[in-house]
Amino acid sequence: MGSFAPRLVPLALVAIAADASAKIPDPARALTSCAAFTSYDELGPLLESYEASYPDIARAFSAGKSVQGRDIWGLVISNDPGAESDEPEIRIVGAHHGDECISVDLVLAIAEWLATSYGDDAFASDLVDNAELVLVPLVNPDGYSSRPAVRENVNGVDINRNYHFAWFGNGAAPFSEPETRAVRDLGKDHAFALGLSYHTRADYINGPWNYTPHHPWDEALVAAIAAAYDGTSPYQTVFGWDWYTIDGDLNDWSYGAHGTLDWTIELRSDTQMQLGIHGPGLTSFLSYVFVGVEGLVTDAKTGEPLLARIEIEPRGAPIFTDPAVGDFHRVLLAGAYEITAVANGYAPLTKQVQVPADDTVIADFALERGGGYTAFAVAGMTLPRAIANGEFTAATYLNETMVFDALGVPDGTFYSLSPKGTLTLDLGAGAEVVDRDGADLRVVSGTGSDDPVLVLVGESEDGPFVQVGSGQGDIDVDIAESGLKKARYVRLVDVSDGPFNEAYAGYDADAVLNLSPPPLGQPDAGTDAGRDGGTSTDTGGDASVDGGPLTPGSGDCGCEAPGRAGSAGTLGLLLSWS
Repeated sequence: MGSFAPRLVPLALVAIAADASAKIPDPARALTSCAAFTSYDELGPLLESYEASYPDIARAFSAGKSVQGRDIWGLVISNDPGAESDEPEIRIVGAHHGDECISVDLVLAIAEWLATSYGDDAFASDLVDNAELVLVPLVNPDGYSSRPAVRENVNGVDINRNYHFAWFGNGAAPFSEPETRAVRDLGKDHAFALGLSYHTRADYINGPWNYTPHHPWDEALVAAIAAAYDGTSPYQTVFGWDWYTIDGDLNDWSYGAHGTLDWTIELRSDTQMQLGIHGPGLTSFLSYVFVGVEGLVTDAKTGEPLLARIEIEPRGAPIFTDPAVGDFHRVLLAGAYEITAVANGYAPLTKQVQVPADDTVIADFALERGGGYTAFAVAGMTLPRAIANGEFTAATYLNETMVFDALGVPDGTFYSLSPKGTLTLDLGAGAEVVDRDGADLRVVSGTGSDDPVLVLVGESEDGPFVQVGSGQGDIDVDIAESGLKKARYVRLVDVSDGPFNEAYAGYDADAVLNLSPPPLGQPDAGTDAGRDGGTSTDTGGDASVDGGPLTPGSGDCGCEAPGRAGSAGTLGLLLSWS
């Protein structure tokens, strides 16, 4: 963890522990049913009572509905919970798995601590005044309300395998389930800097990646923050795949699509919250939201906030500004960094910053119009099979490319899709490709790849997607073939054969260029962006990053993808998402 210390000396949550633990009278019953814990029927009124009792800092809301129509309740805690502000945002969720009952009450304990300690506890007050916390105690209310409680939702889907990142068959499609769509859509209104997802039962503090043996670009930062939560507890910190392989989970999607530094906390008890461990761990973890670089990205002429991607060098996952305010908050360890702000239709700008050990450096960006239009963000990716721990190691699974390298301008770095893999890219709100005469899009291969790929477009990330081209190497496409007047999302579908585990396996995607953007190309503040003290100096910069059913057209090779038990392992699956 180095020399980092929490910004303020925190008070633990232990004061709440006695009352919370008293709600669990029968440990044996608690292992097979959630009836001994806060019930679904109690949850909504409880969160609404926080809003009624603490209206200046709490707002209850529904993030969406479950399969059976139950509300997925949440609570915003901030010093102005009903307004947009330029504060860092944190997401804390519980009970993706309906039978992991204690996780609900732990998130509720965090909510109670924040609400009741504001004004008395210095650290809780600092968080509420200077950050925004979004808590969703119960992501899977149907599974939780079943008797006995069940892991999956009522469609039989493990919803923590249904996110659109390394997905390969849990549910009919990525985000097929309303519960995962509810969590996804929170990211359209909030640019979360940190995230926690509570589960049971083990003793791990689990960070990305979960799908691959290769550690994330932010390896040192992920390890440091996990160590801060771990402290002197008996828990172990781990990069998820090193424990066991997970595909399509919240951690990887949050980090891979948004740059959110997101962890799974595997509680070691099904019946006791152990706030003596998790209180200090949580406060040490949350302290990191105040360390790194933050700022605003605006139009240099109008001063209006911009939807922008923030790139980090040395390489780290890119993050995105809050679309309504234009603010960003990137947690970083102490050191020197290059920070680049990239917005479609604007010239990118790079600043050199020196991040102090326990504070935040400010780096604001005023961008001038004049840049090009490229793929702005990763919406999701799929693999044809798991990179299973026990079958592969980092020495035998050789594809180390990352999805971020398909963003921005062509720069010779790229993401290799894997045979039968897919990559879905977001051009950005207000930067859709518009049908005009000639080529509208250019897909750029980083290597002149001879692996064949299909190119599809859609207006929504949920589809339908329509094929508009296919080929090898660089590919120009006219979206007129789709029948759409404009499209925001581009999906690349690899249709090659070959070993799954080779370096640079599958089509190598370096960039997607929007040759036919709308006239202005930048969303107004507040539109659905789908993203969802030190010194700094300006330098020149570029936009590169280091580091319904589909309708097939020509080029559908009909290849079979490797299968596995319980999944539809054919190209037909890739071409059948709704």
